[in-house]
Amino acid sequence: MRTTEISQLMTELNRFIAQDGVDDREKEWALRQLDDPQLQAKVKQLSTTDIKIIAQLAQSEACHAKSLPRLTGLSQATISRCLTKLARLALATKFRDLKNNKEILVRLTDSGQQVAGLHRQLDAEIAKRAQVIAADYTPAELARFVSLMHRISEIKL
Repeated sequence: MRTTEISQLMTELNRFIAQDGVDDREKEWALRQLDDPQLQAKVKQLSTTDIKIIAQLAQSEACHAKSLPRLTGLSQATISRCLTKLARLALATKFRDLKNNKEILVRLTDSGQQVAGLHRQLDAEIAKRAQVIAADYTPAELARFVSLMHRISEIKL
């Protein structure tokens, strides 16, 4: 690949990454799905990282806080800050494990479950639209693209 193609690829990757801000199109979509002004106000405050943790928490009734770094790939400090924020927004609750008082468990509130449901709907919509785009490419081309993206993400500086 020549310098021009690499430059174009990096421009598109950076554009894709920049979509992941606080006021991105995905959040705008989610806000349009909500009728509750209080929940809308909470969603406006969420970052992509917050949503990632909410999605993980939605996979079980309660989750050990110390397992979240392994499950999400985020640092313990990031998890701690996020859980504090989610608790402040009443999207999640933290409580002690009855079997081991030192263990902190986290569960989504009803509002947190609503946000997780919105996230699942959004993922389904994006997947549906991506399927249409992917139809223009062969499975081999898509596999090569996935490999390229993986190799770029593995670059160590």
